[in-house]
Amino acid sequence: MTTVPISRPPLAWALGSQLMLATLALYGAVSLPGLEAHWKFSATGIALFVLWLGVAGATAWMLSRAVPSREQLAMLALGIVALRLCFEALVLGRLSTGDADIYPVIARQLLAGQGLYFDQTDMGERVFAFYPPFYPVLLAAWGAVAGFSTWSLIAMDMVVDCGAAWLIVQIGAALNAPAAGRSAAFLYLVWQSVLFSAPLAQKEGVAIALILLLALVWIRQSQQTTSGWRGALALGVPTGLLAMTQPGQAPLAALFGLMLVGRIGVRRLIRFGLAGACFAVVVMLPWWVRNWAIFGAFVPLTSAGGISLWIGNNPDATGNWMSQPKAWRGLPEIDYARRARDEAVAWIKGHPADFVRLTVAKFLHAVGVGRFGLFRLAIMSPSLSPALSAMLFPLSFGAHWLMLGAGAVSLRLRQVPGIWVMTLLLIAGFVQLALFGVWFEFGERHREFLTPFLLLLGCMAGDGRNSKGAPNKNIQFKLSNTIRLLRRLITGA
Repeated sequence: MTTVPISRPPLAWALGSQLMLATLALYGAVSLPGLEAHWKFSATGIALFVLWLGVAGATAWMLSRAVPSREQLAMLALGIVALRLCFEALVLGRLSTGDADIYPVIARQLLAGQGLYFDQTDMGERVFAFYPPFYPVLLAAWGAVAGFSTWSLIAMDMVVDCGAAWLIVQIGAALNAPAAGRSAAFLYLVWQSVLFSAPLAQKEGVAIALILLLALVWIRQSQQTTSGWRGALALGVPTGLLAMTQPGQAPLAALFGLMLVGRIGVRRLIRFGLAGACFAVVVMLPWWVRNWAIFGAFVPLTSAGGISLWIGNNPDATGNWMSQPKAWRGLPEIDYARRARDEAVAWIKGHPADFVRLTVAKFLHAVGVGRFGLFRLAIMSPSLSPALSAMLFPLSFGAHWLMLGAGAVSLRLRQVPGIWVMTLLLIAGFVQLALFGVWFEFGERHREFLTPFLLLLGCMAGDGRNSKGAPNKNIQFKLSNTIRLLRRLITGA
């Protein structure tokens, strides 16, 4: 396989990315007092976070030093399963709310031959194109074999997350950083947001796996190791499935390629992209035909776009889900979406300053803070006890905050093999959020796909070896200087 040589995109891009991550980490630190007032800290929670950090960090370091033996892999697998079972215990006897409850209902209806729909009580209507189809279809296929118990859901999520971890390993190998790929894959499987979602029916894990697959396809295309109809198929199928899983993230299929155009070439990029788009259309065509038969209109993705725009832009918006006005209740599905869209556009035009302020606030809070996984468990019925929430909050917040800080530090180490490609992919992720995400309903789950890329970035920098596998003294010197600077900033010495 052709490996990625060390090459540098414009320095301003790297500095901009570093500034972005540092700003987000700073925002998280500034937000901590307010979050602590709500969730509270506990000595047990801090000890749990320190224990998790020590074990996860030591294991990732071990994986970066050598390929694990079969015995070590078996021990790691047992540890990961045991950790997930601990989080599974948090939801036993509790009922999910929101999408985690809705998707199993849709999947059961599919198995019963009733079709893909949901009776949306707050809208007062049965909706047919509100929820993207791929995840409920996948869940129905799994449920037909294994059922829909909590044990079944945690097993399904484990399979999906292991698939994502395998793709992280493949990306690391393609970027000539196999040790970093192993470490990042392990960290992903024990990462707080992944663990919090492990016992729930949620589509974020599937979307992340598809996004990682697209990133790998474009990396291999930049190395000229994929071509012809097989390469186009490898690009088009996950693109179509992503569009039918998390529609707002589908543009990443193009953004990854655009960021790597310097390695691919414009002509080859256009050829490969158009061929992949043809396969994506084939994948999505049954969904289009089905929606036309129901609505008599072209609904390419979902009917939720207008509602999501209103949720993200109204006088009371925070970026998180909120109930719509009762006056809209009973409108047909497409008319309901248009009414919501028109209301949102009218508010944006009438309040441009509030719109800008809200958009910036949504972005900072969704990307700079890590507490949604805990929140999703806390709103289950019955809810988590305050003591349990306080115990889990340091892990939820602290891991994400450290990841942002580590990402900013990693971009100082500019000679690690493949780190620039990873930087370009990360920039594509931020462009995706800025162009296609933050204007709508926008919370932490919508930026969760950045997690594996940030973990890879940090592990690549921490590897500290050059393209020949020898210790890179220049990088080690930069890393020691960075640590020394951080220590001085914290202690004031």
